[in-house]
Amino acid sequence: MIYLVGFTLLLFAAAIVLLFAMFGELKASVDSGAGAGGGTVQVLDVPVGHEPTFVPAAIGALATAERALVLVLSTSCNSCAQVAQYLADDPRPLTSHDLFVVISTPSQATGEEFQGRPGLTGLPSYVDEGGQWVSAEFHVRQSPSALIFRYGRLVSGVVFTEVATLKRSMATLASEVGA
Repeated sequence: MIYLVGFTLLLFAAAIVLLFAMFGELKASVDSGAGAGGGTVQVLDVPVGHEPTFVPAAIGALATAERALVLVLSTSCNSCAQVAQYLADDPRPLTSHDLFVVISTPSQATGEEFQGRPGLTGLPSYVDEGGQWVSAEFHVRQSPSALIFRYGRLVSGVVFTEVATLKRSMATLASEVGA
């Protein structure tokens, strides 16, 4: 009888270990590289038509760009680090839009360190301490997010999980909003 109880407990422990391993694999596949292709894109509730009252100098060209895409990345977001890596690994432009990056961060130093990542260097980027600018101007509190602008006016906003999925969605999003 004691062997049966011991064997049952051993089997139960193995099943729990297997369950956690499956959850780990699931999480890894959801979080895996920004280019894996299984991600999602969800439309954000943003003030469409809004023209920001202030555009930081570092991304000042946003105000006059015919078509602009702003990637909102956070220094505390694993997916955002993967987005930066994706941009470093894939030198082709993300879209036909001008590309800008806003780095939402708790401190300027952390933001500047993130800004120096391969893929982000050379792109017009702004370190947004506390996410104050994107939150106040566009009600964006999620990352990674993408904001689409036309001549300085916001036409759409999405939150995404993978860059490859965002790239596939950009043509549809742009045509739907006339950008």
